[in-house]
Amino acid sequence: MQLDGSTWRGPAVALFDAPIRGMGPLDDLRSSGEHRLGALTGVERIRLAWGVQPSIEAAPSVRAVVAERLPASVVQDGRDLLALNGCCTLLPAVQRAIADLGPGEAIMQGGTVVAARCTANELRDHVSGAGSLGSRSTAFDGPALASTPWSTLDLLPATLAHDLELLIGHGSASAGGRRADLGDHPVQIAPSATICPGVIIDASQGSVVVAEGATVRPGAILVGPCAVLAGAWIAERAVIKANSVIGPRCKVGGEVGSVIVHGNSNKVHDGHLGDCLVGEWVNIGAGATGSNLLNTYGEVTTRLEPSSSVERTGRIFYGGIVADHAKVGIMAAITTGSSFGTGAMIACDRPPACVDRFAWLTPERMARYRWDRFEQTMR
Repeated sequence: MQLDGSTWRGPAVALFDAPIRGMGPLDDLRSSGEHRLGALTGVERIRLAWGVQPSIEAAPSVRAVVAERLPASVVQDGRDLLALNGCCTLLPAVQRAIADLGPGEAIMQGGTVVAARCTANELRDHVSGAGSLGSRSTAFDGPALASTPWSTLDLLPATLAHDLELLIGHGSASAGGRRADLGDHPVQIAPSATICPGVIIDASQGSVVVAEGATVRPGAILVGPCAVLAGAWIAERAVIKANSVIGPRCKVGGEVGSVIVHGNSNKVHDGHLGDCLVGEWVNIGAGATGSNLLNTYGEVTTRLEPSSSVERTGRIFYGGIVADHAKVGIMAAITTGSSFGTGAMIACDRPPACVDRFAWLTPERMARYRWDRFEQTMR
């Protein structure tokens, strides 16, 4: 197997979900290969870096919804595959190790498969928890997997820098050739993007990409490394700090830093979010602010869902996660390390640190979000 420039020369590529997944409610509606670990999802990263469309072997819990969304990407039986963990960073050192894999060999990290040469049937058994991959394995010592929200943030500077290189290498700059107001790192503005007067682009610490159809309104500040992806809208006087990814068709204002917003989500008004992951179709109301630092400056612990145990993040800065379709009301004070579940409706100013999926939370009570009302809102 080898990479010839940016073209993959080898077996078919499949992204798979590990038998034990670690992203909490962010795993509810997507395969690991659809997580945005930097500026790109795993599917997008493979397509851009290697020039191939990967297939997906999703966890049984999300297999149907993934097949509906990506019908052409389901793994076909009998194929010889290069199987990649969907949480693989695909950083250069990882790619070199992958290129050296022979049939039946695997790369491991902490007991988890990073990549393996296998058959489609072996991969399907592994994802279902019924088998292992690779008769011969090698441990990989380096940043290979972003399999939890906090490890995703730990690796974000490296994965984002790598993704920005890919985007800049495959994109086209605007006709105006916009340069940074500060710094010498590359700045790429897509021809169809709109950069209004008074926007400040600071590329002193990293590159800045503004993708197709995105709009950056007057007075906004973009601090690299950061990416504003296709169709996103950045509000007037917004501050998009370093290591931030504003996903496709998102609307973002206020102050955000070291965040990944997956897509189609709104946080357009004043308020701060830092060191956190936000899913798709999320709405965060005016003035809502998330804490990413304890008053004690200690390590942040978190609980991804009410039934799970408390986990150590190893991070001093960690804001938490807001899962798909969650709605957070105005002026909410979001506790450090919070986890808001899929479809949660939060209409109180001091929500608990862990809110269950489809919770209906008001100052008076916590109930279950009625499905008919949720579906109406979703549509």
